[in-house]
Amino acid sequence: MRFFASIIWIGFISLGLQANAQEGEYVVPDYKGMMESYFSLKDSTIRAEIGSFSFTGSMLGISGKAPLRQFELHSQTKYTITLAHDDKKVHVSKMPFYSSGHRFGFYGPQNHLYKIDGRYFWGFDGRMPTRRLVYIRVYIGEQQIDLPVRAFRDIYEPNFCSRQGLFGRWECNTKAFLSEDGERLYIYMKNSRIPSLYEVTWIIENGKYLGRVVDYAY
Repeated sequence: MRFFASIIWIGFISLGLQANAQEGEYVVPDYKGMMESYFSLKDSTIRAEIGSFSFTGSMLGISGKAPLRQFELHSQTKYTITLAHDDKKVHVSKMPFYSSGHRFGFYGPQNHLYKIDGRYFWGFDGRMPTRRLVYIRVYIGEQQIDLPVRAFRDIYEPNFCSRQGLFGRWECNTKAFLSEDGERLYIYMKNSRIPSLYEVTWIIENGKYLGRVVDYAY
């Protein structure tokens, strides 16, 4: 099973590289690896729940299979979004990315960006980010949970929600879900754009940050 999952993941990466080449985009080294991929999840319950709402899950045919409660869009500004469900709220904040004070690693004769502050990053491959996350905060009743900076410091080009047409419905790339037993809360984002579209899910279990799952999403 691990071998099969690895082949699927490698296939996604291969498709992404082909898309770059076909659209005349650049290809840069991608060594972020499988450590945080959906296919590396060992917990079968978490795997089923994330698969229920993620792009990866839709590719595997398990979308919508887990009984999760989705948060509603409570409010949104240019740089913030709030999602709510009963006494629980999720706040996400972003801001423009400024290059000053950062270290960059470049690749190839065209100097395509592939590292920020010594880390591989999720954004638009090869390009300087334009947006970054500032904080991710969760309220469960009176309890406040701030995700550690390490959970999102390499996450760039975040997407919130946008209206489809002048009077159309809202389509959100930032979502939150609560497990049926109320023990797990998932914060999901589909960020950047093709050919670098990716998805990230942060996992909070029993009021504590557990980890994240990151994969390409096209």
